[in-house]
Amino acid sequence: MNQGKGKVYLVGGGCGDVGLLTIKALEILRRCETVVYDSLASEELLEWTKPDCEKIYVGKRYGSHASKQSEINRLLVEKAQEGRMVARLKGGDPYVFGRGGEEFLALKEAGICCEEIPGISSAIAAPAAAGIPVTHRGLSSAVTVVTGTMAKTGTDEAAQEEGRVQMDFDLLARVDGTLVILMGMHHLEEIVKGLLAAGKNPDTPCAIVMEGTTKRQRCLRAVLGRLYEEAKTQEFTSPAVIVVGAVAELELLPEEDARGTEETQDSCLPLAGITVGVTGTKHFTARMSAALREDGAEVRDMSFMEVCRLKRPLTDFKEHTWLVFTSPNGVRAFLDQMRQERRDLRMLSGKKIAVIGPGTAEVLAEAGLYADYMPGISDVTHLAEGLTERIIEEGEQAPALFLRARQGSNELPGIFAGKQLAFVDHPLYEIRVCEEKCSKVLSEKPDYIVFGSAMGARAYFESRKKAGVTDERSRYVCIGEKCGAEVRKHAAAFLVAEKPCIEAIAACIREDQDRGEKAYVSIQKTKTG
Repeated sequence: MNQGKGKVYLVGGGCGDVGLLTIKALEILRRCETVVYDSLASEELLEWTKPDCEKIYVGKRYGSHASKQSEINRLLVEKAQEGRMVARLKGGDPYVFGRGGEEFLALKEAGICCEEIPGISSAIAAPAAAGIPVTHRGLSSAVTVVTGTMAKTGTDEAAQEEGRVQMDFDLLARVDGTLVILMGMHHLEEIVKGLLAAGKNPDTPCAIVMEGTTKRQRCLRAVLGRLYEEAKTQEFTSPAVIVVGAVAELELLPEEDARGTEETQDSCLPLAGITVGVTGTKHFTARMSAALREDGAEVRDMSFMEVCRLKRPLTDFKEHTWLVFTSPNGVRAFLDQMRQERRDLRMLSGKKIAVIGPGTAEVLAEAGLYADYMPGISDVTHLAEGLTERIIEEGEQAPALFLRARQGSNELPGIFAGKQLAFVDHPLYEIRVCEEKCSKVLSEKPDYIVFGSAMGARAYFESRKKAGVTDERSRYVCIGEKCGAEVRKHAAAFLVAEKPCIEAIAACIREDQDRGEKAYVSIQKTKTG
């Protein structure tokens, strides 16, 4: 952490497609110590932050604000005063109806250094993704961008946070060129009526681009007089960009491309057209999502668990022969702390390393370290049983060192204690559930939901219970038997991967698709019985 006052970067995260992030924004995300983000920024962007980066969710979506703007301003000032490099991550561009200017002024008043990193705005990108240029010679030489939800003026913050339509329809109806309306779907009927009443031609070409630049993109084209009725009939909702003007008639892309990539997926891929929500920590979600996308699935990021490093130094390795890792997160936390404490890997010379499974061994191997023991079945019970047998056979007397999560299973130390073998339990990190994010993912209804741990499954179902959600539309997929045992408490049917690894989970979903829904219900009820 830096000494003295830190610096805040107002980072534009672009819209929809994470590939639209700028190189400079990516650099800031990789270096920052704290990231403050909202619902309008793709959470896939968080995958590029450091493992020990502090991540703070502040919401900011129409009708549902996790934090008030004044609270966000205070938070940014406080984090900078702690000497931290802060990334304030926003969807689109911070200065395009993103209240970035308000945050900049609050930081400037507090004497905090601040820099804005521009992002690609949906006002330009979403129409372009549907084949609509916002300017075109002979049709439109100007573009006007407005918001369909204007904050009420005044000093009352509660009133400011409440969306109101305050558009000058008389002026907008006379605008030459293209009119682009952001955040207007909640008031579409009022906007259409206002423009028509102000004299806008009802035959004016219009378009609505919903979830632009993503696989879920949909595009509706209609004349102004029919726009609201068509949008309602075809169930167009936010987030969406509304385009009013002659350019809305242009179709620079084939119709199927203008609808987005969801409908042009290679039908030969086994999971094409299937939606899968992935829960878990950032690293698990990233790797699982990548594997599922290769099979053609549309992945929904439902991660709500965070790996939080514990602020305690590593123990001395001299008295230990065996180092025991029970997760990839443990290996990452260990290696990160070794670097922070400037400990050379040569300190591990002569030590033996045990891992719970292939995923943990793989992360270890990336650092040039290789496991001396890994059980045939990847769970903590088989790790403990197998490792204790080997220690007894070798006559080892030094205590084993457990490098794992604070919430680690009691089985590992219990089996060691039962066989009267010495050990030291050294928690490196803890898993925390972000309640705001957990509540948010309940609105997702994918075909499958993947659980990467029993703790994640428990948190998900507890949140469902609190929110009164009873919909059982999704099928549940568990990484292992212990995760399945937790899901069994809440669901009559679920799938368990043959092995607790990314590839096995993807294979499990593929096989279930081959069997069909009836097989899923009957087979899994038998299995859970």
